[in-house]
Amino acid sequence: MAPESTVLLSEKQITTHDFVNSLSSVRSLVELLVDHPGLEATDRSRFISIIRDETERLINLMAQLNLSSDNATS
Repeated sequence: MAPESTVLLSEKQITTHDFVNSLSSVRSLVELLVDHPGLEATDRSRFISIIRDETERLINLMAQLNLSSDNATS
């Protein structure tokens, strides 16, 4: 049996993956809210909360990227 190979991802690849995941979540939830205006208030509130959390996550990722690029140029 062949040993399992492990692929090491760079920090840039991980951050890019995190961005794509968060943006996909936000886009999907916004589309759901737009396409189904009659959703129950509890569902709407939950989806909006997730969008807020994912947006904060994206802001934090941007801050990390900015810090990384600032350190790289120093």
